[in-house]
Amino acid sequence: MQERIFLHLSDYVDHSDKVEVPFALSQMGIANAVSIARSNVPRAISGMREAGHLIERQAHVTGVSRKRKAYFLTDEGAKVADEIWDRVSEASVRIIHPDGRSETTSIAESMESTELPLRHVDMLRYMDDSGTIDLSGLTPEIIERDLSKHIEKQLVSSLNDLPRTRRFYGREKELDVMADLLEDKSASILVPGIAGIGKTSLSTKILDRFTHRRNLLYHRCQDWEGSRAFLEACAEWLSAIGHNDLSDYLASTAVPQATLAVNLIESGLSDSPSLIVIDDLHKVGDDTLYGILRELTLRIHTLKQVGLVMFSRSFRMVVPESDQSGKIVTLVMPLQGLDEESSRQILTAMPKIDSDQFSHIYSLSRGHPLILELINRGNVAETFHATLEAFVEKEIFSRLSAPEKRLLGAIAVFREPVPTQAIHQVEEEVDLLDELVEKGLARQSDIENYDVHDLVREFLMRSMDNEMKYDLHSAAVNWYRGKKESAADRIEFIYHLRNSGDEEGLTEVLLTEGRGLVSSGHTELLSILNSLESGDLDANSWGLIRELRGDILTIQGRWDEAEEEYDAATKHISSREPSLELARLLSARADIAVKRGAMEDALELHRNALRIQIEIRDAIGAARTYNNMGHIFRRRKDTRRAMEVYGNVEELLEKEEDPELNDARIRLASAFIEMGELDRAREHALSAYEETKDSNQDFLHARSRAVLGRYYAKISDNELALLHYSGALDTLSDLNDPQSTVEVEMLLGQVLLDAGRREEAAEHYLNGLAVAESNDFRMLQGELLARLGEVETDKSQRMSYLQRSLSLFRELGAVDRMREVQNSVHRAVMGK
Repeated sequence: MQERIFLHLSDYVDHSDKVEVPFALSQMGIANAVSIARSNVPRAISGMREAGHLIERQAHVTGVSRKRKAYFLTDEGAKVADEIWDRVSEASVRIIHPDGRSETTSIAESMESTELPLRHVDMLRYMDDSGTIDLSGLTPEIIERDLSKHIEKQLVSSLNDLPRTRRFYGREKELDVMADLLEDKSASILVPGIAGIGKTSLSTKILDRFTHRRNLLYHRCQDWEGSRAFLEACAEWLSAIGHNDLSDYLASTAVPQATLAVNLIESGLSDSPSLIVIDDLHKVGDDTLYGILRELTLRIHTLKQVGLVMFSRSFRMVVPESDQSGKIVTLVMPLQGLDEESSRQILTAMPKIDSDQFSHIYSLSRGHPLILELINRGNVAETFHATLEAFVEKEIFSRLSAPEKRLLGAIAVFREPVPTQAIHQVEEEVDLLDELVEKGLARQSDIENYDVHDLVREFLMRSMDNEMKYDLHSAAVNWYRGKKESAADRIEFIYHLRNSGDEEGLTEVLLTEGRGLVSSGHTELLSILNSLESGDLDANSWGLIRELRGDILTIQGRWDEAEEEYDAATKHISSREPSLELARLLSARADIAVKRGAMEDALELHRNALRIQIEIRDAIGAARTYNNMGHIFRRRKDTRRAMEVYGNVEELLEKEEDPELNDARIRLASAFIEMGELDRAREHALSAYEETKDSNQDFLHARSRAVLGRYYAKISDNELALLHYSGALDTLSDLNDPQSTVEVEMLLGQVLLDAGRREEAAEHYLNGLAVAESNDFRMLQGELLARLGEVETDKSQRMSYLQRSLSLFRELGAVDRMREVQNSVHRAVMGK
């Protein structure tokens, strides 16, 4: 892939010093040229940049309204590209010309033999795995379209999760109603129906109706996912259409806000005929996702040729049926069983079935297509049972051999389609897979992966004894134990541990992995944590579960619920002796108190945590607590006490050599800058800068540069200040740490304000405000609004910023900041 990027960029080496550059040099332009997703470009070029073959800078990109990152080969990189072309140009390929004749030639000669505007990288993009390049279906317009997805809104389909449909019967009336509505106007449709009734098959057919007519997105919800999974799928789809704003937003926030996300989706679909299909909506209990869908249904009528179709097993109205004016915004179409004619078509193995037998089967199955398929493949029409459940259990599962049952269980235990290697890990005999697929009990979701229908999984898992369940989940644990590269795999690992009965292993993994997953914004872990009960674990482990729940609720801004979890966690920690866990819980509650503006409560909680940290010699925790207390004292203008606690931090830094203390040193340097202790601030900032420079603490190194930037701004060396700030921002943007990005934007704004550049300062404050709002950093929002109120020259806009800031601080209970902003409002009213 890197070789293709080298070749692509080699055509644009003359643009490295231009103010405006071609779209081909942007991330999307590179992605189009080498046929990869835009999100994969940074990873693909990282090695090139580290080797000095490529540089990155912000530039005006042709056809794009704002600056984007652009990439250019260095002189050394251009030499590498030439070497690659010397080798690749001689490679032998088979060319199929537009007139149908074919020939084998080199890539270089093939480029000369065609009149199409094809570059070397285009030839490689259109070459298939067999080394053949088919030019018969290409035109200059198609080639240009493939290279400029953001300009020409071509149709893009994202159907990666769509299962294969073996056969489809009936439903013509339902399809016509749905298609006619979506063709007539932009609309949303909710299709509820019981398991196996044919919702997924119907979704494939409605997508078929609009293939080559609209952009298509199919998203299948999973139990362990939430709103972010849908937003990421939507973002990648919109990026392929040519709208990157949602991708950029998700990259800047761990917890997306529903309203902002809908704004970006609406903007992306404003000029793109599209159909979004969401399947298995009942599997997700995420209020944020429901909020996004509710808002989309209310806005969809303002768009042109856009449809939203949702399939769910639940009949609950998660989206509004009408708006405030009473206008219908969602058509609800409950999916019933097939009619008799369609049901009879399924029973191909019973061509001579008499009317009485068919009537009984139809009455028993109620036209349920999956049950009819199973009856047809099992050919059990001669046996009758009173209920559907009895039929499935006695006439289908009871006819399976022991190896078939175990193999089916090995597939059903996984919550997502898995490859045969994973199934083999659970059950050695996989030769019966094809037979299970033929019987309709298992299904092949794609070339490599298998799964089972939800209805089959439910019947199977309900009839399975606990010992077998534990065995299957334990085998799944072994599969995921060696596949924990991604957060999704780690969450699946935890899920199967939870269901395998391995309480000790679960506790150990939650202790080592839980906090990292939560801090990264993986709030979907909450459903697994909520499924645990106190009787499953010992007291200390249960305390850990409650603490992790509290951490997730804190991220979600549900502070009352978080405090309840922290209180419960505290009760499950042994009170016989001080512990790191208890100190951590006290600190977490203190953090919530600070966010609420309850400073006295926060100080008391910090003091209690500090006593424990000193007793157990937790230097890192103690330094963090001292810094937090110093911040509170400074807020209360108690300089003497602030200096006392900061002195304690300095003592710890002198005695201890733990690299993790660099975080405390950076925070201390920042505090000293605010207090005017510039010499001490410089000493600590430079020390942190040097200690993190050649370590793997990239995040802390960026923070140290931000503090150094603030120091140099204070001594009026604005050039050096901007150098450090820019370096910090570059690193933080790569690390995806939104809170630190906001803080650095605030510092950058301050140094520009100190230099008298008010408009540029306001621009950075607005950038920081956008990130703070998208991450629900309410305290930082208030600070940024207050600063915007100070730099804004227009009186009405200034008042607007200050009033918004005042409202936020009042809501948070930040009394001190409220008074300060009230004074600013008074000055604005008086025209000062």
